Amino acid sequence: MKRIKFNPGQATIAPLWNTNYMLIGLVGLLSIVGLITLFSASVHLELPFFKKVVGRQLLWMLVGASLAISLQFFQKKIIYDSVYILYAAGLFFLILPYFIGPSTAGTARWLILGPLHFQPSEFMKIIVILAISKHLSRRDLSISEFQSLLPAIALALIPMAIILKQPDLGTSMIYFGILFPLFFWAGVRLFHIFLILAPFISIVTAFNFYTFFIWVLIIVVVLYFSKINLVTALIIGLLNLSLGLATPVLWNRLEPYQQNRILTLFNVGADPQGAGYQVIQSQIAIGSGGLFGKGLGKGTQTHLKFLPEQHNDFIFSVIGEEYGFIGVGIILALFLLLIILLISIAFRQRDRFNSLVILGVASALFFHIAINVAMTIGLMPVTGLPLPLLSYGGSFVLTCYGMIGIVLSINSERSQTKVELRK
Repeated sequence: MKRIKFNPGQATIAPLWNTNYMLIGLVGLLSIVGLITLFSASVHLELPFFKKVVGRQLLWMLVGASLAISLQFFQKKIIYDSVYILYAAGLFFLILPYFIGPSTAGTARWLILGPLHFQPSEFMKIIVILAISKHLSRRDLSISEFQSLLPAIALALIPMAIILKQPDLGTSMIYFGILFPLFFWAGVRLFHIFLILAPFISIVTAFNFYTFFIWVLIIVVVLYFSKINLVTALIIGLLNLSLGLATPVLWNRLEPYQQNRILTLFNVGADPQGAGYQVIQSQIAIGSGGLFGKGLGKGTQTHLKFLPEQHNDFIFSVIGEEYGFIGVGIILALFLLLIILLISIAFRQRDRFNSLVILGVASALFFHIAINVAMTIGLMPVTGLPLPLLSYGGSFVLTCYGMIGIVLSINSERSQTKVELRK
């Protein structure tokens, strides 16, 4: 199959000046839905408005909107030149919770500045997207050579390893996931993408003998048709085989709660009062919503507190119970439009760095949406990933608005350039 050559700046889906308004409209609409859902989840609590999650979320959204607006005043060159400095600072703040952050249930994810609690791992997502995009946009980079991809892989894996140790499996998955859309967008050979992804697939498939056997056969077929030399093919094959055989060791290094969450994926009823409780209650909530839902503030799973983390990781379950299938369909359609719009904006950029950054934002948001929804319906282990623009959380809200602000800034800069050229 012949790959489509990346040719930015040629799409004509919508005028440039229109796309920013469309993006603001979609983000605003999803944010309003999030506030309404959080209001419903906390409607029966006898607390002042700004002490409820909906009030605090509104404040965070206002701060996030201010951040997005302030990013309009930063020129792309300033961001581009300071990316690696930001990356080093981001790693420093990622490590800092191990020394001065609060330790809760064996975790070290948070920093406290007075009344503010924030997760450095959330803000690091933006920095990693910028850093990988800068590397892949270098003019002297030979994108067809595998060794040229190693710095980009390291830029993602270093913070991923730190966050995995905190431990935060869900967030670490995002860092690894955004690599592949960025590689594909930059024109990396599909065979090289396969080589990077293969070790992780080898580890996952090794939990079952038959899936691992099939995967080994796939590796052999791919290596045969790639026509690489025999020594390299043997090294790649043996590496993947060794990782598969080492899976029991890697499994034992996981935290007990992480093991339970993975086991629950295959048999949610094995521990209905423990690891499977969240997923079971989430499935009940979504299924009980029916076609039109129970109505705002009338979800029994939500308001009788059967559903844990309803304002955060499981906000989608509240939507399913109270808005029903129709409401869920509308929310997913809005998310789909958001991702398509971001990809169309990325495709239109003439500058490779700009295009990669916007595609990275689209990828990060997509993985958050896909993993969160799959988690709530039992198709993936519970990883603690929030739903963009809907879930409660100050650090994540600021990260989402920061990403959107960068996209608006890049798109506005290009729009202004076109106007000046026409003059």
